[in-house]
Amino acid sequence: MIPFNKYLKLVAAPVCGLAVYAQGAQAPQHININQLSTTVEDVVVPLPNEIFGALNKLGAVNWKEHVRSDKGPNFTERPRIALLLGAVIADGFIAVQAQDAP
Repeated sequence: MIPFNKYLKLVAAPVCGLAVYAQGAQAPQHININQLSTTVEDVVVPLPNEIFGALNKLGAVNWKEHVRSDKGPNFTERPRIALLLGAVIADGFIAVQAQDAP
């Protein structure tokens, strides 16, 4: 069993370190979106306004056809968790854009 003093030291040191680390990073006052588009390992990362501009070109969609109602299984592997996160983000986009086609 770990004595209380050692337990306190084991917990206090990382907490203090995280507090100092969090104070060190200051948010920029202005973000220039023209500098956000970069090349990462020979792949061009698009600007956010380019992504949303392409998504706005979808036009009228019957979103009720594409809504998933089943809950997926719980995953423990990191690749599956990342894939599930992408599906949740896509579902969030559908929820925001969800308007049935006329």
